[in-house]
Amino acid sequence: MSRKYQLISGLMAALLLFGPGEHDAYADVNITIRGTIIEPTCSVTGADGGTRTEVNFGNVPLNAVGTDQARQPLRMNVTCDSAPPSGKTLKMYVKPVSNGTMSYSGRTVLGTSMAGLGIDLTDESSVVVTPETWVPVHGVDTGVALPTGVVTLQATLVSDDVSVLTADTFTSSASVLMTYQ
Repeated sequence: MSRKYQLISGLMAALLLFGPGEHDAYADVNITIRGTIIEPTCSVTGADGGTRTEVNFGNVPLNAVGTDQARQPLRMNVTCDSAPPSGKTLKMYVKPVSNGTMSYSGRTVLGTSMAGLGIDLTDESSVVVTPETWVPVHGVDTGVALPTGVVTLQATLVSDDVSVLTADTFTSSASVLMTYQ
């Protein structure tokens, strides 16, 4: 046999003996994969971009409680950092900070510092916005990549019995949370 043939035969035998198969060497390495799934967030600011929105009813005659004369707009700017996840819609939650809630005509409204006087909230379509309940948000186009808009609620002074009200000042405060649900 030629030297070249012997060399090739030896290499082939080595490959068969030590090549792929039972004699493969494997290396083990553990991997860790981490991440955080986050929900898109929305920020709510006052109409002027500040962290507060104030509604000033001014002077309201007792006999005007529950009428258009006792109604004021409440405007909030909303900016979301992305469109809603599949199957979710933008919702709002009004949480009383002071004076809690009260019952008016069988439904829940914001309470005020004046006994018997409440604030009924409705959206632009006259849909009731019940405090401490998640309700759909109208006024923000969530069909775009970065949803923004102005949400306008109507705040109306209400009372089941105006005769128990006294001429005096009143206050009420609440916080508003908006998120995709």
